[in-house]
Amino acid sequence: MANLSSHGVLLVAAGSILWGSSGIAGQYILQGQGISPEWLTFFRLFVAGSLLLLISHLMGKGIVSVWKSSAERLRLIIFGCLGMLGTQYCYFACIKVSNAAAATVLEYIMPVLIIMWYCMREKRLPRGKEVFCAVFAIVGTVLIATAGDLTSLALPPEALFWGLLSAFACALYTISPVGLILKYSAPVVGWGMFLGSLVLMPVTLMTTFTGVVDTNTLLAFAYVVVFGTILSFVFYLGGVAYVSPSRGSIISALEPVSSVIFSFLLFSMTFGMYELTGMALIIIATVVAGIK
Repeated sequence: MANLSSHGVLLVAAGSILWGSSGIAGQYILQGQGISPEWLTFFRLFVAGSLLLLISHLMGKGIVSVWKSSAERLRLIIFGCLGMLGTQYCYFACIKVSNAAAATVLEYIMPVLIIMWYCMREKRLPRGKEVFCAVFAIVGTVLIATAGDLTSLALPPEALFWGLLSAFACALYTISPVGLILKYSAPVVGWGMFLGSLVLMPVTLMTTFTGVVDTNTLLAFAYVVVFGTILSFVFYLGGVAYVSPSRGSIISALEPVSSVIFSFLLFSMTFGMYELTGMALIIIATVVAGIK
């Protein structure tokens, strides 16, 4: 059992690091090659969703089963059109006007939002640990946004807007499909991505395509789809089969850490003391939120 647990930890860690690194590839496509968030999000969701559904079908999973129940259909539509699409688009929009590290860390306010949601649903006050997480997340966000100077913003206002919106969408993305994923596994995520791409398609077609499409762009996009989406999801789900969901959420804090490290290594980005402190506070809040 210990070997299986170690195997699970490695899988979850690999999935989280791939998620974090995909944001770096996305930053290269958005900023280096000038592709718009609309086009990148649409292609990512459409290609990754189609491939996940095809792989699930070839593996003998019933990809149409989730559509048989009206209640499950509604949850799947909410998951795809609001949770999945909202998370992906807002995340890339934040990267476009800032950077992958900031966008990933801001998105990781999500566990605190989930705690707040359950407090409201259960009609109770937050517990001590939940207050701790909320305070750390809020202070961390303020430090990242202001770099310690409360009279000005270190991040562009639109970056803060998209980053916080991606956290809300990610909370919905996490909460809404729990029962469906336990029941149907990969096809739920595949359908969520595919539905999200269909909703975004009209907006994308009305947005003039700009940017450079060359070998580097295609390789970066392939990395986002294959490694940052499909394999990261497969690794993460495979890992949480051997470790508890709470441990999985703790290990997934490697995503913002890896995003910061890759930003430094690949883009030579540096962060001040206040920004690094803010990132650390949000990561600590994420880890504590995952401890039962």
